[in-house]
Amino acid sequence: MADFFNNIWNWLAEPFNSLYAGSLIRNAFWELLIISVIGGVVGTYIVLRGLVFIVDALTHAIFPGVVIAFLIGANFFLGAFISALAVALIIALVARNRRVSEDSSIGVIFTGAFALGVVLLSSQRSYGRSLEGFLFGDILGITSLDLWVTGIVGLLILGAIFLTRKELLFSSFDAVMARAVGLPVVRLDLFLYLLIAATVVVSLPAVGNILVLAFLVTPSATARLFTNRFYLMMPVAAGLGMLSSLAGLYFGYYANVAGSAGVVVVATLFFIAGLLVSPQYGLFVRLNQWRRWKQQLRQASLDQPQVEGRA
Repeated sequence: MADFFNNIWNWLAEPFNSLYAGSLIRNAFWELLIISVIGGVVGTYIVLRGLVFIVDALTHAIFPGVVIAFLIGANFFLGAFISALAVALIIALVARNRRVSEDSSIGVIFTGAFALGVVLLSSQRSYGRSLEGFLFGDILGITSLDLWVTGIVGLLILGAIFLTRKELLFSSFDAVMARAVGLPVVRLDLFLYLLIAATVVVSLPAVGNILVLAFLVTPSATARLFTNRFYLMMPVAAGLGMLSSLAGLYFGYYANVAGSAGVVVVATLFFIAGLLVSPQYGLFVRLNQWRRWKQQLRQASLDQPQVEGRA
């Protein structure tokens, strides 16, 4: 028995103690843990307010900022951050026009911004392989500087949400009443968009532009299957994100696949499991309720007195 547990421990510790990849995996692990906490908090607002389309829009709209940064030799993620802030501001302002719905403004802005990035990129003969890290992430390329940047930006995001938690919650669930009591709903919406933009950009080095949407949304969507309490959803989503990150790193190490994609695959499997076993909304619970309803209906029909026919 001791040998069995010894083997299990060695199997778990091997990726972190590996001579060649140990330090890289440790950095990746801490980076994903930090992003999981930020994503659990911000992702709860994204899921409950139905802002998934905005996150998708931001991941496309930051493309021109990345291309411009590439062309001038600047940092990709600095260009992405400036572009994300600009697009979030434009979307929030355009959506205030009563003749333009929020969905329409998002669709117009993000497709236009993405097209601008394609135009700028297509004007160059070659963009090299360096943009692949932006598109797909480079989880094993996380440095100590990346960890510090993610940690500092994450603390700022979480601190901003903590200080405005009551106002954000009020405006999220009843914008009309919030406006009636004098809350600046437009500025709160813009503030939330900027926080989402910052979360998207700070997650890019680890998971990339393509997978960041799933990484932020999937754990929160899974948490919603298990609880209706707003402030409980956040730690549940963060915990699911951490479990997905750890399992995804092991999957990536032992299967020799991309770690960021492994994290998203595991998170998706958790979501599917939640759809099946959720105590309130799971498929198994629904099937059991339907089965009991049929039995009650059958029993009720048997218990009804039979009407005798006339002689």
